[in-house]
Amino acid sequence: SLGGETRRRSPIQLELDRLVRVLLTVAIALIVITHNLGVVARYADRVNVMYAGKIVEMGTAEQIYHDPSHPYTVGLLASVPRMDQRRGKQLVPIEGQPPDLTRLDGGCSYRPRCRWAVERCTSAFPPLEDVGDNHKSACWRSNEMKELRKETL
Repeated sequence: SLGGETRRRSPIQLELDRLVRVLLTVAIALIVITHNLGVVARYADRVNVMYAGKIVEMGTAEQIYHDPSHPYTVGLLASVPRMDQRRGKQLVPIEGQPPDLTRLDGGCSYRPRCRWAVERCTSAFPPLEDVGDNHKSACWRSNEMKELRKETL
């Protein structure tokens, strides 16, 4: 399992288990908004990652967890323990603070915290663009992300 899920689940997760089982029998979709990446990994078919009120990456859960294309998604995944990685692996925090949403400029809102920001990030917010099969990312460097992750993490 991904996202640091443990064997003991909270009452909320147990209730979510029950709700998902019911919804599967009647083919109804469910939108879950959470910071718990274990919940996302367990239940989601498709994932939207948001930063500062905007979707910065969207794709299947597999694409998001195994081939993230936005620096914020990469940072989220590096900052939480995972059951599929060796115990004691160093977690990498996301440096800096979230932006003041009342003072956003026209550039990428993640750039002050981004280890891969370039000049273009200061002047324009990147559009959400295809990076794969129904996988989209809003980063000027999305197509380089696989290489950047290898060099840095």
